[in-house]
Amino acid sequence: MSPVEAPLLEGFTLGYTMKNQENAERIVELVGERAANIFSARGYCCSETVIVVINQAFCGDLTPEMAARLGSGFCHGMGGAGCTCGSLAGAEIALGLFLGPRQKGGMKTKEFEKVAKEMHDRFRTRFGATCCRILLKRRKEKNGATCKELTVGGAEIAAELILAQKPELAPMVDLDFLAKRESKVGVLAKKLLGRE
Repeated sequence: MSPVEAPLLEGFTLGYTMKNQENAERIVELVGERAANIFSARGYCCSETVIVVINQAFCGDLTPEMAARLGSGFCHGMGGAGCTCGSLAGAEIALGLFLGPRQKGGMKTKEFEKVAKEMHDRFRTRFGATCCRILLKRRKEKNGATCKELTVGGAEIAAELILAQKPELAPMVDLDFLAKRESKVGVLAKKLLGRE
């Protein structure tokens, strides 16, 4: 029996679980907001943004530069090929960083595959497709999400899945990073001054 299904006599457990769920929902919201900010301010593509945000939010092992570089090949549906949306590809990479079977404390392969499929399925349900070409066509027809919205969605879904599998990560989330906001001008100034 899950804590949510527990009898009311175990109200402490029920309250604790509800509080954790509220925290997780707030973290997911902040991840989405930060993804929107980084996408706009830094000029990163969708896959780069999702990997950077998830990695930094959950205090991953990659430097921000390495995280962005890891996502570069998935921009615009794998280098402009129009295949899998880069946001979805970046989210799948991010899941592997925190839940993948090839790391200490990672999930078993079959369990992780279910989570990876869940990522795909939730993205498809939310946006109606996973193919960049189709998503861009819908956008041009004024019937679909923008690349920024896809990026936010990919990051949010990845954060939800990570927190569902590893709720113990919630207290370790870098809230300062998620609360920070950058501007295009500020990012450009850092580049010109050699600070990025």
